[in-house]
Amino acid sequence: GVDQCIQKFLDVARQTECFFLQKRLQLSVQKPEQVIKEDVSELRNELQRKEALIQKHLGKLRHWQQVLEDISVQHKKPAEMPQGPITYLEQAPGNIPAPMKQT
Repeated sequence: GVDQCIQKFLDVARQTECFFLQKRLQLSVQKPEQVIKEDVSELRNELQRKEALIQKHLGKLRHWQQVLEDISVQHKKPAEMPQGPITYLEQAPGNIPAPMKQT
């Protein structure tokens, strides 16, 4: 049944893995420089992948630094500028027409 098929599949998978491990062992004995070349190649690929990841994170970091800087600038501007109509009137009395005299 299904259990037998699964067990057979797992056995074949183990045999296949064992075959490749034996070939890898033979290769490491017969041509150790080939194994070193493969290891170096894998390490180079890993370095490239990690460098790309670092660049991605640096881009995100720069983006969020800019967002925080923009927020900081926005919070400073209102403190420098007059607040509300009363403050505006206090700082600009020459622009306000004199009240009309009642007759």
